[in-house]
Amino acid sequence: LNAAGYNAAETVSAHGEYAVRGSLMDIYPMGADLPIRIDLFDDEVESLRTFDPDTQRTVEKIDAIRLLPAKEFPLDGNAIARFRSNWHNTFNVDVRRCSVYQDISEGISPNGIEYYLAFFFEELATLFDYLPANTVVIREAGVREAAERFLHDVGVRYAGAGGSALRSAQPSDRAMASRGRSR
Repeated sequence: LNAAGYNAAETVSAHGEYAVRGSLMDIYPMGADLPIRIDLFDDEVESLRTFDPDTQRTVEKIDAIRLLPAKEFPLDGNAIARFRSNWHNTFNVDVRRCSVYQDISEGISPNGIEYYLAFFFEELATLFDYLPANTVVIREAGVREAAERFLHDVGVRYAGAGGSALRSAQPSDRAMASRGRSR
């Protein structure tokens, strides 16, 4: 679960968390409406039940779990090494003073890490890379404007941090574009 981006917690209350207490394991899968309690008997699953995270009471018994990764990126040794290498190739800063770098090096996923997605992979793909060439795409009104507003907000945040990798949650657009493909 840790390798899939799930965080250990004492009590499961949010997506992407899990807790282990004796023979019980609670997990709140990404995309699930409710968390799931797994009751184990030795190394066998005795029961699966959804439960209310506020009351901890069972909602219903279920037969299977669909478990999606909690993050868009892995936090295994290879991914951390690739992140660190890409960081050094992009920024010229003292990494001992960079909380993002330190957190990732420790296997911790800090807030804003999605801005560094390209640092975890050799190459990025988009949904369009998986669609047939003759796919018809229908775009809802306002999508382009929303994307432009988001990119503007990212730029404002970066400029507000003085372009410093120590204070911002994202490197320059140029650095990110050189790491992954964009459409």
